[in-house]
Amino acid sequence: MRYRQFVVVQLAVLLLLPCASYGQSKSVFTEPGSTLLFDGPDRYVTVGKQKLAVQDPLSSIRRGSGLPALAPGGDQVAWGFLLFDHSAYMNHKSVLGVYSILDKSWKMFGKFCGGSVGSATFSPDGTRVAFMAIPTSGDLYWNSQPWVLQILDLATGKLTTIPYPGNVWMNSSLSWSPDGKYLAGQIGGWTYPTQQIVVIDVESGRGTIIAEGMDPSWSPKGDWIAYTDKTRQKCLLIHPDGTGAKVTHVLHPLFYYHEFRFGVVWSPDEKRFLFNDAHGILESIIDVKMLDLETGKVTTKSRNGPAIFGWAHNPKE
Repeated sequence: MRYRQFVVVQLAVLLLLPCASYGQSKSVFTEPGSTLLFDGPDRYVTVGKQKLAVQDPLSSIRRGSGLPALAPGGDQVAWGFLLFDHSAYMNHKSVLGVYSILDKSWKMFGKFCGGSVGSATFSPDGTRVAFMAIPTSGDLYWNSQPWVLQILDLATGKLTTIPYPGNVWMNSSLSWSPDGKYLAGQIGGWTYPTQQIVVIDVESGRGTIIAEGMDPSWSPKGDWIAYTDKTRQKCLLIHPDGTGAKVTHVLHPLFYYHEFRFGVVWSPDEKRFLFNDAHGILESIIDVKMLDLETGKVTTKSRNGPAIFGWAHNPKE
């Protein structure tokens, strides 16, 4: 009987903790001189002290399952969408959407198999977007073609395929090197026996495996790639050549399982990064935290709110 009472009390504490701890917490935050990108049930950018909502396109059926990206200048957002297309099988097509924060409008690029546009990343100069997608073949809604890496030229709308023979996981973070020559991606999803970090030459398509892990994120100066291990409880740094791997932070579960989610978001000065701490029942609660790489100090920036996906320097703020 005492054991049952103890279990009931423990369950009550676990169920009540999220309400008590997060009910009055702010959902998004700002950083001086910065533009931040958040996404959850609603998508926001914060520009300096302003909080701006980013509405989905009116023609969208739903958002893509890949991760969104913020341009280095903090002026654009990229994400995949599933749209109506009456000329296609099942009236669906996938596109890459690019949103202008200044104009508050979307532009759509490409025509891909339904639901097949994956995570996006802007080039360092903001002129191109890399993303995963399955090209259309006839009028099929879905086909057996492999996922391929696409490069979108924003000025011309031209799409170019990177000749990488491997299959980069569509829902993991994709990250461009600061010199614009390489992409860091993840091979193998969370259901696969192993997940690996690959560095891909954009011109040749040649790939080099540098570590086992998930959700790579290239540092602004280019000397580190942050990633998580398979458990998603350790965040590590490694040089792009595969040397110098080290653990920067470990999540320690208390009442719930905790995991890093969606890859870290570097500060423009490379001294800090933001990360999404997913926990609670089914890891449904997102707390955004900041790690100071010099001191190792972790600060909670928001609780029970949308996840963080981008951080750009904004000199006007």
